[in-house]
Amino acid sequence: MDQHAENMHESQAQAAPAKTGMWAILAVVSVMLMFFAPNYAQFQLSPLAHEIMPQFGLDANQFSALFSAAMIPGIALSLVAGLMCDRFGTKRTIAVGGAITVLALIARIFAPDFISLFVCMVFAGIVATFVNATTGKIMGAWFDPSKLGIAVGVAFASGTLAQSVGMGTSALFPSINVLFIFTAALGIFALVFWMFFFREGPAGAENSAGEATTHKPLGECLSVVLKSRNIWILGVALGLCMAVVMCIATFLPHALQNVRGFDPARAGAVASVYTIGSLVGSLFIPVVNARVGRLKPVVIVLALIAAAGAALGWQLPEGILMNAVLFVTGVCLGGILVSLMSVPVLLPEIGPVYAGTGGGVAATLQLVGAVVVPSYIMTPIIGQNFTVFYLVAGVLALGAAGAVFLLPEVLKKH
Repeated sequence: MDQHAENMHESQAQAAPAKTGMWAILAVVSVMLMFFAPNYAQFQLSPLAHEIMPQFGLDANQFSALFSAAMIPGIALSLVAGLMCDRFGTKRTIAVGGAITVLALIARIFAPDFISLFVCMVFAGIVATFVNATTGKIMGAWFDPSKLGIAVGVAFASGTLAQSVGMGTSALFPSINVLFIFTAALGIFALVFWMFFFREGPAGAENSAGEATTHKPLGECLSVVLKSRNIWILGVALGLCMAVVMCIATFLPHALQNVRGFDPARAGAVASVYTIGSLVGSLFIPVVNARVGRLKPVVIVLALIAAAGAALGWQLPEGILMNAVLFVTGVCLGGILVSLMSVPVLLPEIGPVYAGTGGGVAATLQLVGAVVVPSYIMTPIIGQNFTVFYLVAGVLALGAAGAVFLLPEVLKKH
């Protein structure tokens, strides 16, 4: 029996690296669709502010709250999502989140006022929370460590793509109602695709760490993860990096218009250069990590470059130089985020078994940084002094580099 078990283990170990077949590709596509739909639903609102605000009787503060409503579940439910995925499996858990999101997108079509629309947007963000917290765990079941970051990067790039598509196509629809109907249909398609084409991992095979995938009790998951120093450091790094991202994404057009004298169209075009850079970084930097065979030095260098770009990029002369610096800043920040989101599953004390809960804790701190630091700490203290505001953003990027320095190296150069 021992020899038979050993032979089975050797057979599974040989099969483990070859996990990039049709079902692995379908897993990546499934995650992309489940991440694309809620992000598209959120970022399609921004270009239609001039229509949505009078139609629903919103002031500027209400519209700002509406736009960020989809991120609220990320703070409240990331840990819960990770725990549920570790306990009950990713397919069932994310399917439940997807169903809630679809119902919210359908209800949004009939929302008559701010309160109902706000509630719909909150629930529309639930599946994005679940996917954000557990993508590392999902991809870890299909890809070995050298390819894990690339798979996570491709999956998360769909969120950035959704932002660009949402902001670029919303005005093409004949009415807000038609846009909401189309978005609900997109959500239904994503959910159906997930139910029929997603698998948690190859049957009988081990995950990226060479361990069998096991569903652990909730208390055990929580105990193991909360004792991990590395998860807390990772969460701080993600939170600081995401704070920088939100400083640029939320306030850059405003700074360019009010301080530099750009008109709205020029400010939006410059901001879109940063977004494109972020998309490129999500796809390209994981490949660099795999080629170098090290994650820490790459991410630290990216954070240092991002610090300079965030602090000074908006002040550069308009034209090629400003666009190039903001593009590179986007590449760096996008690359940092996808690199760090693949870390929990590669940490020895976490691994694939506890990666959902680990990703949930890290994602909670990430979104706390995104929401709390720029809007509730920096803005009230600094106000409209964007020179100081973006210098502080640069310091936050340096802080992220310092946090990453404290993490262990999770990639092994062969």
